[in-house]
Amino acid sequence: MANTISPTKPTFILPQLGVYGFNHLEPIILAALVTEDPLLLIGKSGTGKTFLLNSLSEALSLNHKHYNASYLSFDDLIGFPFPSTDGKSIHFIPTPATIWDAESVLIDELSRCKPEVQNKFFSIVQEKKIQGIYLDKLQYRWAAMNPIADLSNDIEDYYEGSISLDQALADRFAFVLEVPDWDEIAEDDQVKIIHPAGEGAITEVTVDLSIFIAHCKTQFKQLIQHPPYEIIKYCQVATTMMTDAGFRISPRRARLMARNLTALLIVHQERGIDTGQLAKWKFLKLGLQWSLPHRAYKKMKDANHIIETVHESALCVAIESKKDDRWLLDFNISHSITKKLDMLLDNNVPSEIKSIAIIQCMHHSDWKEKAILAFTTQPFFAAKQTITQEAINTLTEVATKLFYVDGALKWIKTDSMNDTMHPLWTACAKHISNMPIHWLNRKKRAKQLFLFLIMNKSPIENIAATEQELEDCFIKVQQKISNKNG
Repeated sequence: MANTISPTKPTFILPQLGVYGFNHLEPIILAALVTEDPLLLIGKSGTGKTFLLNSLSEALSLNHKHYNASYLSFDDLIGFPFPSTDGKSIHFIPTPATIWDAESVLIDELSRCKPEVQNKFFSIVQEKKIQGIYLDKLQYRWAAMNPIADLSNDIEDYYEGSISLDQALADRFAFVLEVPDWDEIAEDDQVKIIHPAGEGAITEVTVDLSIFIAHCKTQFKQLIQHPPYEIIKYCQVATTMMTDAGFRISPRRARLMARNLTALLIVHQERGIDTGQLAKWKFLKLGLQWSLPHRAYKKMKDANHIIETVHESALCVAIESKKDDRWLLDFNISHSITKKLDMLLDNNVPSEIKSIAIIQCMHHSDWKEKAILAFTTQPFFAAKQTITQEAINTLTEVATKLFYVDGALKWIKTDSMNDTMHPLWTACAKHISNMPIHWLNRKKRAKQLFLFLIMNKSPIENIAATEQELEDCFIKVQQKISNKNG
């Protein structure tokens, strides 16, 4: 798909599927395909909600299931229960409607079922589970609904029986889109929509779309580990301001928004849309507007004005934030201890900023990260005095406990009163004993770290990798010390 897109005038994909009037929402729809997070469409009857989603499933050659929630029996989703021959378990006999093999599902008319029925869809939308069983083939969870009933509107806009979604359920949908009605569609698209040949047409499998989405997914999985500072800061400011304006955004929603915006950035870049320094971030308003779940359960009065104001303020803060703030954010969100160590050893970073990062880390990180960073850096910083005394004291508090930890751990088996070796320590001791005999200092350091983590009830998921990470950090500090400029 990338080689068919003009860098100056992006080619729209949805019209190629026979879907018209959605060009302004296409980046959002593509982003939802990239993240695989739940998508909810809200629109009046006959606006193409179902057609859009069914067309996407056909174009991507997905095993798709379309359910009408207004009269669906939940048993239709799971099939007929059938006890096993030994009577110890129950299997479900599948039918053409069962969900077990579905790769995409559309829960239509979601607002027309009672709250207790809505709640039965909760685990599907949130966890890809039903009856506690994981749906391992399910990629996409989509839903559609009419606008919620509003007696203050004209009678033709009143949808009797369309009730507000439960707020917790609405909050699980990453994108919540309002579908355009006739008067919001361009005249050229109106003519194409009217053409009777489109009624009941089957969308052909689109290889270009599949390739484009697959490529974007690869980019997304990489970028989501370390998203741009601007996106994180934008979401932070926007969340605070929208909440202050009466549209509460939950911590989960703030994280979903960051995922949405990261995917939108990738879609824009891959489609050749202008990504200059200023133009690059214009899509953030689009992402903010359609990341809000409130329209699924209440009328959003003055929403456009509020969104515009919040966007301008959040964008200004995100783009113009200080370099030091960016450094701290990069440090805090990094999952690599060695990368954090490199950042702390960088001579170009002010000592005050390093000190703040160290204090925050020693108070909020897990024991493994605190132990390795304190173990490797405390002697260096105490000697060099390149951070504040408060930061040195914070490192020393953790490092001292680690330097002097020693002894054998005992535990009591639940089925016996006999003392036996702690199982995790046994595995750690075995790893240490297998290390070369001339690694005396390395073995001693490993023993100290393992004992410290075990005594603090910290899990060691990979013993060898944890020890290697400790050694890599010691090597980096030693290289820094040996460097004349260190």
